[in-house]
Amino acid sequence: MFKTSLYTILVTLLLSLHPIIAGGAPQHTDITKPTRERVSQKDKNKDNNKDKKANNKKDEKKDDKKTAKPAAQTPVPPKENNVAKPAVAKDVKPAAPKRDSDSVAKADKPKPKVRQTFNADNALFDGIDVSKHQGYIDWAQLKNNTKIKFVYIKATEGTDYVDPRYKENIRNARKHGFKVGSYHYLTTKSSATTQFHNFIRTANREEQDLLPVIDVEVIGRWSSQQLRDSLKVFADLVEDYYGCKPLIYTSEKFFTKHLGRAFADYPLFIAKYSNAQPNIGYKWIIWQFSDYGLFKTGVKGNNGLVDLSRFNKGCTVNDIIYKPGKHKPKSSVHDAVDRKDKPSSVNLTEQKTKETPKMSKRQQEEAQKQAEKDKKTRERNKKIAEDEAKKKEEEAKKAKEKQEHLKKEKARQEAREAAAKREAEQKAKEKEERLKKEKARQQAREAAAKKEAEEKAKRKANAQKARQEKANSQKNKSNKSNKSASLLNSSSSKLSQSQRNDSIRASQYNGRKTNKSSADND
Repeated sequence: MFKTSLYTILVTLLLSLHPIIAGGAPQHTDITKPTRERVSQKDKNKDNNKDKKANNKKDEKKDDKKTAKPAAQTPVPPKENNVAKPAVAKDVKPAAPKRDSDSVAKADKPKPKVRQTFNADNALFDGIDVSKHQGYIDWAQLKNNTKIKFVYIKATEGTDYVDPRYKENIRNARKHGFKVGSYHYLTTKSSATTQFHNFIRTANREEQDLLPVIDVEVIGRWSSQQLRDSLKVFADLVEDYYGCKPLIYTSEKFFTKHLGRAFADYPLFIAKYSNAQPNIGYKWIIWQFSDYGLFKTGVKGNNGLVDLSRFNKGCTVNDIIYKPGKHKPKSSVHDAVDRKDKPSSVNLTEQKTKETPKMSKRQQEEAQKQAEKDKKTRERNKKIAEDEAKKKEEEAKKAKEKQEHLKKEKARQEAREAAAKREAEQKAKEKEERLKKEKARQQAREAAAKKEAEEKAKRKANAQKARQEKANSQKNKSNKSNKSASLLNSSSSKLSQSQRNDSIRASQYNGRKTNKSSADND
């Protein structure tokens, strides 16, 4: 009997010390229960500990706090007079979970690299991309920089995030004549289909001048294959909706490590902050060479810093222009979204093949708050979409009215121009006829004046001739009278006095008659 009692005590001690040796908290076992019940109780305690560990880890990840795991509660064994109490190691404490941040905190943090700043007034670049981080942007000031050939603006991120300055930026940028496009930041916290819906609700297809862009920078909890599958789903949906392949934006290292050949046939937008061009083994269109482009005027936020990009050799803005043509989104695009579910390997959160541990009260409250927040977000997005649709309808109506008004105004203007043209032609014709008549009258007056001058000259010539003839006649008469006088004088000595008197009277009579006829002639 003594041997049996001693054996029992040793077994009890070993069982009590086993958890301590294993590194856990001491657990008491009621040896008065049958073996099957003890094993069942032990399994139950293990399950409870696993559930608590899972809940604690989940709380730690969600709150970003690493807290020590509380010691598991153990059942108190009933008092027995003939059973010795197991020894409890007082100094042994449950091991605290190892923090991942401890090693990071102890390690020396690498010094941040000094980025090269590019003055936008002097730097060689072709385009920029902006988001809310740039704050208020004075697009009228940026218009003075003629090197900006394209602008990409952040529209959405994940399932429900919309950049608060997207609508303002895209409206003002297009107003000032910039070629603009929109991009979506792909996250790994939700499916590609729901993120696509968020993007098309925000980025109006009629407001896009450039190809849409999918920004891929993180892999998170996904594998490379899961990332490629989700990105392909998103890209296919964009192609169905917009009628073109999207630009894939990523860094040189990220593309080489996770995307590679699967997206080599897509237009690529590669980021590499270096003086050396990207080298990915495939053709790319745009190279984002710096995120330190300094605009001294026009950009208020982020200290005036903006991402700068330039085209690959041989590429121009025509390679990224959005040309929808007659393409219309497939009528079943939303159904297609439902059919093109992301691969089962991606639906890690949606699979329920395993029972999830029961949530704590705190987790339930947070889940409820998150559900309410998501509901409010959905309602807000729905309202925004309705407002946008209403605004779009009003704008279309106003545009139609304006077009009709312009059409009528154009018709009236054409009628006025035609009437003015006819009136001008009539006036020109009347003026021509008036000038013709005036010319005819002038010619008639000139002919009459010429005729009158000729007649006057003729009369003058006749008068001059008559005077000349008269003068000649008088001269002849004078010569005759002088001759007769001389004859008389010569014969006066031979004639008597009476004969001389008769001769004088006859000459006087003849002289008076001659003078009278010449006066009549005058």
